[in-house]
Amino acid sequence: MATKPDIIVLDEEKYPHIATVGTKVGENLALEYYELDDEQFQYIPPHVHYLRFDHDTATYGRTLWGETRSMKSEYSLDGDSNQVKEKVAIDSTLGAKYVKPFMIAVITLKIQEIFEERYSTLYDSWGFLERETWTDQLCEATAYIADNSFETKLIHRLAEVRGLTTADFAAIVIEKQEAWKTKVYDLAVQEQTLITKLKSSANVMEIVVFLEDYFGESMTSEQCLDYGRCTQDDTTGLISRKESIKYGIQF
Repeated sequence: MATKPDIIVLDEEKYPHIATVGTKVGENLALEYYELDDEQFQYIPPHVHYLRFDHDTATYGRTLWGETRSMKSEYSLDGDSNQVKEKVAIDSTLGAKYVKPFMIAVITLKIQEIFEERYSTLYDSWGFLERETWTDQLCEATAYIADNSFETKLIHRLAEVRGLTTADFAAIVIEKQEAWKTKVYDLAVQEQTLITKLKSSANVMEIVVFLEDYFGESMTSEQCLDYGRCTQDDTTGLISRKESIKYGIQF
């Protein structure tokens, strides 16, 4: 029997060629799942971040994504070709063995992608030449503030352009460097806080709650009732949320 190919999880926009060499089997959170033969993995560019799963792990993980029920509906045809709906049990061991680790890995990849994009936006807010001279500006500014007899090659010229003294410009360089580091540190802390919270999830239901709170991915009505975020009218059976869900990224 032929071995089933592994499953790769990635952002297809970052590697469009995947659609040519792989077979798409699903997606979540704007990350795509593809069956991919072993020899194709070596051609993926180093800058493309992805996850690789064996076929069974990914299949259980994606088909039971967010599933917390003990029973599910399946449809088949009877002898007269009529569609028949029946309830079948869901193996209770699959959640902990496959679904939970799969969901955590995929959501972590998405969180990292979001913060990488935010870092890139921050980085690109500075011009190319400004970025290229950051290190030199900082070194000269630090040295000049420590000893104003230090011979500078760059910052005194940039100070002249702005109508500032070298000392004033050096102080601005230091201040901007600190502001930059604070913004980058904030991004790193925010990312790690989310990932740590996600990885502390005890079960699939806690991951479902995480997705609703931070990604605006609505849980099912049944889950909403079980978790106490919804109420059900005794007369009509209508299920209503206690608070409206906020859709989209919430971090």
